[in-house]
Amino acid sequence: MTNMPALHIRNVPVEVIETLRRRAELQGRSLNAEALRVLAESAEREQRETPITKRLEAIARRVNLPPDAPKPEELIRQDRDSR
Repeated sequence: MTNMPALHIRNVPVEVIETLRRRAELQGRSLNAEALRVLAESAEREQRETPITKRLEAIARRVNLPPDAPKPEELIRQDRDSR
């Protein structure tokens, strides 16, 4: 089994716990599994909402493009202008 990091959350309002507990019960999950699902969905949504230029810059850093490579926004602008 992989050693997964743990997250301990303090001072959670009772209403939040009860809402999560009801949702977990409806879905047949544990409270922990439901809280994890909600957190994962939030993280995924935030990633999807990251502007395309930021995602392209991150990809460019990973593929190690040369410094003189065109910037993502330049490529997008050229593509739009070509239409």
